[in-house]
Amino acid sequence: MLTKTDFMLYLNAPMHLWAAAHNQLETRPPTLYEQHLSQQGHQVESLGHTYLEDVLLPHYTNAQLIWQPSYETSQYKIRADALILDIDAKTYDLYEIKSSTSINKRHIYDLSFQLLVLETSLNLRDVYLLHIDKTYLHQDNFRVDGFFTVERLTQDVEKHRDTIARLREQAWTVTQMEVPQRSFACSKPRSCPCPSLCHPRLPENPIYNIPYIGKKAIQLREMGITAIEDIPPSFNLNKVQRKHFKAVKSGQPIVSYQAIQTSLANLQYPLHFLDYETFNPAIPLFHGYHPYEHIVYQYSLHVINHPGAEPQHFECLLTEPKDPIPELVPDLFDHLGPQGSVVVWNQSFEAHRNRDMAKHYSQYAQQLLEVNERLYDLMRVFKDGHYVHPDFHGSASLKAVLPALCPELQYNDLVISNGEETMLTWYRFQTGKIPIENQAEIREAMKEYCKMDTFGMIAILEKLYETIRSYDGS
Repeated sequence: MLTKTDFMLYLNAPMHLWAAAHNQLETRPPTLYEQHLSQQGHQVESLGHTYLEDVLLPHYTNAQLIWQPSYETSQYKIRADALILDIDAKTYDLYEIKSSTSINKRHIYDLSFQLLVLETSLNLRDVYLLHIDKTYLHQDNFRVDGFFTVERLTQDVEKHRDTIARLREQAWTVTQMEVPQRSFACSKPRSCPCPSLCHPRLPENPIYNIPYIGKKAIQLREMGITAIEDIPPSFNLNKVQRKHFKAVKSGQPIVSYQAIQTSLANLQYPLHFLDYETFNPAIPLFHGYHPYEHIVYQYSLHVINHPGAEPQHFECLLTEPKDPIPELVPDLFDHLGPQGSVVVWNQSFEAHRNRDMAKHYSQYAQQLLEVNERLYDLMRVFKDGHYVHPDFHGSASLKAVLPALCPELQYNDLVISNGEETMLTWYRFQTGKIPIENQAEIREAMKEYCKMDTFGMIAILEKLYETIRSYDGS
C-alpha cells in the first residue's frame, strides 16, 4: 500500500520512494535539531487537538471528533489528523494540522491525497487546514483559541483531484518496479536519504556545488556530467556560477580586486564586528512575541577603533528563563558606539533582529534602527562572486569561507561548533534541563562559539586587505 508519507517522498524524488519501498533508504540518527523540530511538531499537533475539541467542536450543533483515524483502499492508505462527524447531516469534515504559518502547495497535495481515500468510505463535506496564526501575540498566559487559524480548502483540493489521482498512480507504479530509472534521482545530494542510489560515485566537486544551479543540474546530469570540471565551456552559466566553475577548474581563487577594493572603501572606523545568536520557537516563550519570532539571547562584538588597533571583545549571554532583550540591548549599546561601520555576515538577519528588538524595547528603538543604517555585509564580497575559492564548494556561508581563507581557525575545534547546537543548548537552559554543576562550562562553550563568528570576520577582512595589497604591489 502507498501511504501519504510515501506519496510525499515521491513528490520529493521518485528515487526516494523507490528506496523506501525496497528498504534501501540510508537511515541515520536524527540530528538534535531534527529531534527538536519533531518534538515541536508534536506539541503543535497536541494543541491542535485541544483547539478542535474546545474551540471548533462547540460550533457544531451535534458532532463527534474522531482523532487520527486510519482508512485504506486496495492500494492507498492514510491516517487523517482529525475528522468531525456532523451527526445530523451525516457528513464528515477533514481537518489537517500543520505547524506552519501559511498554506503551501504541498499542503494542498497532502489533503488531496487524503480526500481521494476518504471519499471511498465516507460522505466527506469539507476539507480544512488548521495552522498557526502568525499574528498571534503571546501574553502572560497561552491562549489556544488565538494560536490557530482555520482555512477551508475544499475548492482548492477539488481542483487538484485529477492531478493527484494521476500522480499517486505513478507513485504506486514506482514502488512496483524491480529496478529504478536513472531519472528518478534527486538533485540535492546533501539532504538525500539514499545518496548511493541518487548520486553514486559523486565526484569531489559535484555540479550541485555550483551556487543556485537548480534545474541546470538536471540538464547536466542528462548529459552524463556530474563533475564541475567536466562542464562544457559553452554551457549556460551566469557570471557568478562561471567564476565557481573556473575556480574549480583551475584550482585557484578567482578574485575581482577592484570590486573588493570598492566594497571595502565603504567601511568607516571604528569597526564593530557583530553577531547575534537566536532561538525562534513555534510556541512563543515570552510575553509580546509572535510564533517563530527570533529571541536574541546572545551577542558577540569585536571593536577595532582605528587601522592597526588591537580588537576589543565584548559579549553578552543571557540564559535565565525570561526575555533577554531588556538586559541585552542596553549592554550592547554600552560597547557599540554611535559611529563607524557595523560589520555582519548576512545583513538581512541582523537587520531584522534589530527591527524586532526595536518593537520590543522602544527606549532603544532609534539606536537599533540607526545601527541598520551602518551595517556592512561582509558576506556580499563572496556571495556576489568578488572572491571565489574552490574550497568554498559553492557556498558563501561563514562556515565555508573561514576555513578556506583562514585554515588556522576551525569551528570543529570548539566544544559547540554550530548555530543549531548553541540554539538548542539555550533552549535547554530555558526548560531547566542543564544541571547546575554543568552550566558555567556550557555557557563558556556558547560564548566561544559566538566569539569565533566575529573574530572570524576580522580574520577574513584582514585576508581581503592582504589580497588587495599584494595586487597593488604587483
